[in-house]
Amino acid sequence: MPQPEPATVMMLDCIADDDVGRKLRVAGRMLTYDPSTALVLLSFSSHGLLVDVSLVIDPDAVLSTVKWGGTLDPNVDYNWMHERKAWVWVMGWLERSEQDLPIPEPPPYTSLLDIDPSIVLKALNVTPARDLDVVGLRSALATMGEIPPTTYPM
Repeated sequence: MPQPEPATVMMLDCIADDDVGRKLRVAGRMLTYDPSTALVLLSFSSHGLLVDVSLVIDPDAVLSTVKWGGTLDPNVDYNWMHERKAWVWVMGWLERSEQDLPIPEPPPYTSLLDIDPSIVLKALNVTPARDLDVVGLRSALATMGEIPPTTYPM
């Protein structure tokens, strides 16, 4: 039986055009979820990334008041969609859209983000990352040679 392709762990601010077509695992803060487009605006530092979560959530189930015994799976943590600025891990394929995608409106307390509206991460999995050590993650990736070392304070 063939094994699924592993995802490359990458910092959101290191994603480049060359990464289109790759399976990535990215951590970031969830700023906005737009149920009409199933797009999440993920951020880290001054960078933003559009994430299509249409494959991992059922909007009707999430908006439903019925939890257990209804259509909402009790084994899945959907709280990340309601917790603004919550850290999440997203795994999926980075794709380029033929047309620019609509950018969900970020909360008013956020600074301007560098977002490419034609790049989207098609999520296969989204999980909360409540105890994420961002400095440790960046350091580990730099040690592995995945990202250049950061010389400025985070």
